[in-house]
Amino acid sequence: MDWDLCKTFVAVAETRSFAAAARQLRSSHPTVGRKVAELENQLGIPLFARSNDGLSLTSQGRKFREHVEAMAAAALRAEAAVSATGAQARGVVKLSIGATLASHWLMPRLGGFLRAHDHIQLEIITHPFPASVRRREADVVLRPVDSGEENLIGRRIGRLGTGFYASRGYAARRPLPERRDEWKGHSVIGFADRASNERLARWSDFITRQGSVVLRCSSQGDMLAAARAGLGISALSCFVAATDPDLVRVAPQKLVSVADLWLLAHPDLVDLPVVRAVIDFVTACAREDRVTLRG
Repeated sequence: MDWDLCKTFVAVAETRSFAAAARQLRSSHPTVGRKVAELENQLGIPLFARSNDGLSLTSQGRKFREHVEAMAAAALRAEAAVSATGAQARGVVKLSIGATLASHWLMPRLGGFLRAHDHIQLEIITHPFPASVRRREADVVLRPVDSGEENLIGRRIGRLGTGFYASRGYAARRPLPERRDEWKGHSVIGFADRASNERLARWSDFITRQGSVVLRCSSQGDMLAAARAGLGISALSCFVAATDPDLVRVAPQKLVSVADLWLLAHPDLVDLPVVRAVIDFVTACAREDRVTLRG
């Protein structure tokens, strides 16, 4: 059976929509529909039924999903059994990490690791984020939430601080707010992609509610560029903004949000030498940079 068809089936089962599954898989609506139809033809059973809430699994579909998830777990165990021979076992490790953490924090530290571990091919996955270990989109995930529904294991390795920042030019035009009741008349750069930044977006909107949102951005990179251009005050990761000489922190002791950073992996992969090497490296980096990351 084509494993790609099974992955498409799982994505549709989780999202209950061909369109949402297509976005998750970085595919197209027609392609997802075609693959589901092909799988149903191979099995000779209907896997989904339409309802007012979207697509729902039929009774046969629910049973098939149990088997598919068992197949995925068996594949992980087989990979672990084959790969775990020798302290320098070779392999590809896919690390899911936020784009900002990847570009501004991890990338500058990777040179030494890759030179010391030339037996490892590291794949940095920033989209989709957070990637799913169950769907084999990643082997290791670094994210601000714990294991959730994927039965992953790992630990909290640090805390990630977010504060409000403005350009020096913006700060020269008028005093920056120091209390929550001093935002009136200030320009605010908000979050456009609330789905992936729900907690931060709520926090930012609450703090800046007396200000005027002039722009919303879907990426931290665009928010950083907008703040540097003097367009307004933006919530930014402290470890990024604090190193930018063009930016100043707004009320540094009061207006800060802190999230835990969890490093997680599938229990059947965590003891693979190549996976363990990546986990140990990221953990060591976070421990060394704990003050910088927290802000």
